[in-house]
Amino acid sequence: MPNLAADILKQHEREAIDELVASVVEVVPAYALSEASELRKNVEVLFTHFIDVLETGDTTRITRLFEEVAKKRVDQGFGSADFLRALLLVYPVVRKVVRKAGPRSDAALAHSFAEVEEAVIKLASVASNTFAAHLTRSAQRKVVALTELAAGLEERTRTAEHAAAAHRQALLEAEQFNERVVASLTSGVLVVDHPGMNVRLWSGRVEDITGISAAEAMGQPIERVVARLKGLPAEELITTVRAMDRLPLTKVSLESAKGQKRVVYLRAERLHARGEELKGTVILLDDITERELLIDSFSRYVSRDVVKRLLSRGDQGHELSGERKECSVLFADIRGFTGISERVSLEELHALLNEYFRVMIDEVTAHDGAIDKFIGDKIMAVFVADQSAGAPAATSAALAIQRRIQELNAARAAQGKAPIVVGIGINSGTVVMGTVGSQERMSFTVIGDVVNVADRLQSLAAAGETLVGKATFERLHGRFEVEPIGEQKLKGRQNAEAVFRVLREH
Repeated sequence: MPNLAADILKQHEREAIDELVASVVEVVPAYALSEASELRKNVEVLFTHFIDVLETGDTTRITRLFEEVAKKRVDQGFGSADFLRALLLVYPVVRKVVRKAGPRSDAALAHSFAEVEEAVIKLASVASNTFAAHLTRSAQRKVVALTELAAGLEERTRTAEHAAAAHRQALLEAEQFNERVVASLTSGVLVVDHPGMNVRLWSGRVEDITGISAAEAMGQPIERVVARLKGLPAEELITTVRAMDRLPLTKVSLESAKGQKRVVYLRAERLHARGEELKGTVILLDDITERELLIDSFSRYVSRDVVKRLLSRGDQGHELSGERKECSVLFADIRGFTGISERVSLEELHALLNEYFRVMIDEVTAHDGAIDKFIGDKIMAVFVADQSAGAPAATSAALAIQRRIQELNAARAAQGKAPIVVGIGINSGTVVMGTVGSQERMSFTVIGDVVNVADRLQSLAAAGETLVGKATFERLHGRFEVEPIGEQKLKGRQNAEAVFRVLREH
């Protein structure tokens, strides 16, 4: 039986690959240091082979890919946790893309998801074994080299006392080296023993993040130490580690012992000796407070998807660039705004615009759109999706805006204030989306004739009216009651455009 999820993923390959690259860079810090083009190429090949596994069940090609990638990552110094964690991101990304693009309720899709999950688990096992094999061979080569070195040193050793002294010195240097390595990590590292659950390692970075010194933590029960961190669900996290033998990457917001607000990524792995004897747990902490503040601040101006896409581009994030995208553009403008501004005080005008902008922002965001810019009392919004989703989303948002404006006017009438009336225009098609301006000052926007027509439709719309162009009408697929108003001559355009008035959604 064809895999429905695989079909949907092939239709949205670019979106899935973008999301996978962004997720890997965000979740696995080691990949952020990789060459962006190489990482994307590897993700594209992996995606193609993964679709092949879903459709045919044959894992031969993807197993060969794992062999090549695993050897390269071992040579680059990647850990097995980073390698496996990157692979396990496939399932949540696939689920997100398919959920967004596929039917809302479909038994076949649910069955496909089960097959996807089974494939990811199976491939994770294959990849883990492959990586472990390469890691073992690498370790064996190092062991051989170290053995040869030890043999050479032993030959030069004249007495057992000198050999013991050299051995103790080597151990001391190894400990000091390990301490320097741990201290240099951007991630905080702490180790808890078993079964006492007492702290055995508390790195300097953990001190910075938690506000708790190593002197206060070492040798103490971990639950007692972290009880000083407000907002940390310690019991829940410990239960997860005990149940799964690990803690997947988890984001938590907490308050340090010094009262500082932190946003932290946590992950943990239990340590087993030979014979599967549990020895303890290693926990990694990454402080992402500044990154979250950046996303939160920037998201006030553009959508979170745009922020994540810019962050995922690495060194290219500061370059002026653009790409062709299918989207729907919505313009909305208050009718008679100049007259209103002449009749009310500046304070009342400010309050009116805030009420109006809040309605616009709420409804555009609720329908997966993004505010591109404010132009006085005019707003431009962009809905990026495929042909079957972008236009209906923009049209639904327009109708929701008109309903909210009516509700707002009822409240304003009760206060003796003049009503607000809005005209809206929507057009769909291909635009260039990207950054424009200069290296010193950039703006993320969309440009093209689609934008110009949307603005002209908005100018043509009467108070309380929503007009759409032919391209948008063709993408609505009968979901809305629409009234044609004939060919209209739009300002600045030689040829007349077919225009349609949206009445309601079925």
